[in-house]
Amino acid sequence: MRVIVVAALLRGSVWVMSGPEVIRTPDQRVRVFVSSTLGELAAERQAVRDAVSGLRLVPVMFELGARPHPPRNVYRAYLAQSQVFVGIYWQSYGWVAPGEAVSGLEDEYQLSAGLPRLIYVKTPAPDREPRLAALLVRIRDEGGVSYKAFADPAELQQLVEDDLAVLLSERFEMTQPGADGGDDAQLTAALPVSATPLLGREQEAAAVEDLVTGEGARLVTLTGPGGVGKSRLMVEAARQLGPGFADGVRFVELAAVPAADLVASAIATGLGLITSAFHLISDLQAYLRPRRLLLALDNFEQVIGAAPLLAGLLAAAPGLVVLVSSRAVLRLSGEHEFPVPPLPVPPSGSAPDPGQLGRYASVALFSERARRGPGVRADRRERGSGGGDLPPAGRAAAGHRAGGGAGAAAAAADPAGAAG
Repeated sequence: MRVIVVAALLRGSVWVMSGPEVIRTPDQRVRVFVSSTLGELAAERQAVRDAVSGLRLVPVMFELGARPHPPRNVYRAYLAQSQVFVGIYWQSYGWVAPGEAVSGLEDEYQLSAGLPRLIYVKTPAPDREPRLAALLVRIRDEGGVSYKAFADPAELQQLVEDDLAVLLSERFEMTQPGADGGDDAQLTAALPVSATPLLGREQEAAAVEDLVTGEGARLVTLTGPGGVGKSRLMVEAARQLGPGFADGVRFVELAAVPAADLVASAIATGLGLITSAFHLISDLQAYLRPRRLLLALDNFEQVIGAAPLLAGLLAAAPGLVVLVSSRAVLRLSGEHEFPVPPLPVPPSGSAPDPGQLGRYASVALFSERARRGPGVRADRRERGSGGGDLPPAGRAAAGHRAGGGAGAAAAAADPAGAAG
C-alpha cells in the first residue's frame, strides 16, 4: 500500500506577487506530494510528518483503507494540485494493478514530471525488488532530481526539513521580476549547458535570432525529424537572445511530461511559480503579463494538444517570446516555422580527400564526439529526440571514419535511400 501526504505551507511570503493582478489567499498553499509504500515505511512516514510540522507545514494524509493504492485518477488529481514531489523508497516496488504495466508507485513518479523532485532511498536494502532497483537506476541517471540515501527515520527527517527549506528559498528567489535577468551566469542556470560546441549551425542560430529581433516573431517552432539537432539549435538561439530579455530565459523539458494537460504545471515549475491548480492558467498569465521573458520549450510534439495554452499565454503577455522544438508545427496564429535541415555530408559515390572531410560540419561533429573518448555518450538534448548518440549527419560522418567513404556516409544518414 502507498500513502500520499499533501503538505501546505502556512506562510504566504513565498508566493509570487505579480503586481496587483495576483493576491494570494490562505487556500493557495504550497503542496508537497509524498509517494511511498505504506507497510514497510511506517516510521519514515512519521518522520516526514514531523519534518512537515517542523517547517510549519500542514500535512494532509490520504489513505484508502484496505485498497492496495489510490485509483490513478485520484493520485493524478493530487499531483496536479501539488508543487513539489517527494519520493521515499526502500525495498518494495509496490502493487501492479490488473491491466497496468507499472505499479502505482512508479506511475506517480512518471506523472510528477515538471515538478521539483526530492528522492530519498533507504539503505541498506538487501531484498530490494528488481523492478524498484531498475526504477531507481533510471531516476538517478535522468538527472534533474535531488537523490539522497538515508539510513533511519531521524536522518530522513533532517534531510526533508533541510531540502524543503532550501527548495522554497530558491523558488522564491527565482520568481522575483528581473532577478533572472540577462547576464551569462544567470542564463547558464536556466539553459542546459552542452559538453560540446555548436558545430555547423551558426547560420541557423543567427536566422532564428533574426526572426525574433528583426521580424518581431513571438512564437518560433523549430521542426525536423528526431535527432536532427532541433534542441541543440534552440538552446543556442535562446542563449544568444537571452541578453535582450530583462527577465531572462526559462527552459522547460517536456520529454517526460506524459499528457498535454500537465504542460501548464510543467511551465509553472520551470518559471518557479508557486500557484493553485484551480487558478493555474490565470496565474501563469498574470505572472508573465508584466515580464519581458523568453520561454524555450523542448520536445513539444508529444503534448501537441497543449498548443492552445501557448496561444493564451502569448495573448496575455505582450513581452513573452516562445521558442519551441517539435517534430510537427503547432498550427497557431502568428507561428513562424523554422525547419532544421540535417548537417551536410560529403557526396555519395566519391572518395574525397581526407583532408577535405574536416570542412563538413557533420564530420567535425563526429570527430568532436570521438575525442570525448570511448564509452562517452552524448546527453539526451545533444542526441535529440531520436535514437542513437548522434544526429543523422553525425551517423553519416561515422560512415566516413569507419572507412566506407562517401557511400557509407550516405547510407548511415539515410539507409533506405542508400539501399535504393
